[in-house]
Formats: sequence, C-alpha cells, structure tokens
Amino acid sequence: MRRRPRWVLAAQFTGLGWYIAAAIVAPTLLGVWVDGKVGSAPLFLLLGLLLGVVVAFYGTYKMASGYLGGGSPEGRD
Repeated sequence: MRRRPRWVLAAQFTGLGWYIAAAIVAPTLLGVWVDGKVGSAPLFLLLGLLLGVVVAFYGTYKMASGYLGGGSPEGRD
C-alpha cells in the first residue's frame, strides 16, 4: 500500500472537520428558520440538530473507516 504525504492527510481530515460542522450546522439553522415560520418553539431546532448529528456521525464513520481499517476510503487498492 502506498503512503500518502502528510499534507494530503491533513487536507483530508480538515475536509472531514468541515463536513462535520456543515452536517450539524445546516439542519440546525434550517430548524431555527422553520421554528420561526411555524412558531413551534424548539421542536424543529431539536429535530434539525438530531438529524445533523446522525448525518455527521454516519458520514464521518464512512469516511474514516478506510483509515481505521487500514484500507483506502475510496475503495480497494
């Protein structure tokens, strides 16, 4: 298996961090907006937050499983 340069790994994990942040923040802000339109206090905020955390966890697991298992995240080498 070919080793990747450190800067490539750093860029990939930086992208992973941005993915986590976007996956949590976007549905949460959407929930705040829907709550403002509908007037249903924190219901959609909490649903958006829960959805964001689930999506972030699942996506992070799928992306990082290649590194944890020793394989590549793109597929088989």
